[in-house]
Amino acid sequence: MRDPKALALFQEILKKTEAGKLAWQPTAEEDTFVAPMLGKLTLKLFPYTSKDQWGLPQGPPTVSLGDEKNITIVEIDTSIEGVEAEDLQALLVFARRIALHADEKIDELLQELQKPDDIPF
Repeated sequence: MRDPKALALFQEILKKTEAGKLAWQPTAEEDTFVAPMLGKLTLKLFPYTSKDQWGLPQGPPTVSLGDEKNITIVEIDTSIEGVEAEDLQALLVFARRIALHADEKIDELLQELQKPDDIPF
């Protein structure tokens, strides 16, 4: 489906997330993240598109924008022309890193691993 506004919104969300400029936060649901926007809107990132009859997740991630009444304004997934599954997956990875402060933890571990060994030769 053609939805130029949804596509433009997704592209900005992805760009800002990759730059670490969106404040993604974890939720009680595994791999589901939220980012408050403008004090009245909320981006929600789900790790799947839908659930099957047994409640198992299916499809690539989905982004939704909701208002203060929790009404969905727009839902962005691969049904929007120009939104690719790979980009949605990348968004999920970067949002997870932000929400879980993964980059800081990775940097800390890298520093420790890069220390020279104290073994005399």
